[in-house]
Amino acid sequence: MAADLNRVAVVGAGTMGHGIGLVFALGGHEVRLVDLDADRLRLAMELIQSHLEGLELHRDDAVDSGTVLRRITPLRDPAEGLPGADLVVEAIVEKAEAKRRLFQEMGRSIGPETLVASTTSYMDVFSLAPEELQPRLLIAHFYNPPYIVPLVEMVPGPRTGRAAMGRVIEVLERMGMTCIRMKKYIPGFIINRLQRALGRELFHLIDAGVADPAEIDRAAKASLAIRLPVMGVVARYDFAGLDATLNNIKGEPIHLASGSDLSPTLERLVEEGHYGVKTGRGFFDWSDRDLKELLRERDRRLLQVRKLIAEWGDSGGRKGI
Repeated sequence: MAADLNRVAVVGAGTMGHGIGLVFALGGHEVRLVDLDADRLRLAMELIQSHLEGLELHRDDAVDSGTVLRRITPLRDPAEGLPGADLVVEAIVEKAEAKRRLFQEMGRSIGPETLVASTTSYMDVFSLAPEELQPRLLIAHFYNPPYIVPLVEMVPGPRTGRAAMGRVIEVLERMGMTCIRMKKYIPGFIINRLQRALGRELFHLIDAGVADPAEIDRAAKASLAIRLPVMGVVARYDFAGLDATLNNIKGEPIHLASGSDLSPTLERLVEEGHYGVKTGRGFFDWSDRDLKELLRERDRRLLQVRKLIAEWGDSGGRKGI
């Protein structure tokens, strides 16, 4: 396999795919951004340019937009984008049959040494891929926006080769990403499982009329957002005291939302075509903001937080039980 995985094909130019392509381009890789939808490709390249302009304004290290953009080639034909790649990143829609078809295409068109990484957020892609991909297939789950949020959850399949996994991790960490090695596959991995539990409860609070979305966000920003960068989610219990934690859990139950019923509010918003920032409205109304400017403002604030966390240093590394 290629030592530095210089040629990277990212299949899917949507919310995650275009950001992942930017990550590799910033890292000096030649990127082929592949998507069948011409409009999606066009928007992806516009967003990448806008993200770069924001990074030029706010990053400490120099970012040359022109140089980075020249490393990215948008392509509509997978037959043109896949052959010759050292690494293919699958970032298409979270539908099993679509992924199955793409993996079958990869089995026919990529070289025998090409590594394959899926950025699925919860699916067991290993059950969808042909035998010839199994030793070089893994999950590399990025978080949005990936050019700022450094986490990548690395998940091996039952037949993923250790060398393949190690090679991708080495390249990602060289680009400044934080790779978390999971021992085995579980749907949702680590952070999405935590977010699913949090989301289930906050949707319940909205549906039950307990609090408005804006008040829930105000509460979270005035508490969780301050504590998480310092203590994380596990060490926080050590600071609170495990005796107090156990007593609270054994006390009067608070009947958290634990079922699998869908949120009526969430379903209604989606049925009405309100998907969030990308459509101008979700739980909040974003229609008075230009999409590129809104994302750039988000990125500016995220970069400020990331810089503070970097200055504090990693508070982890302690030996657990």
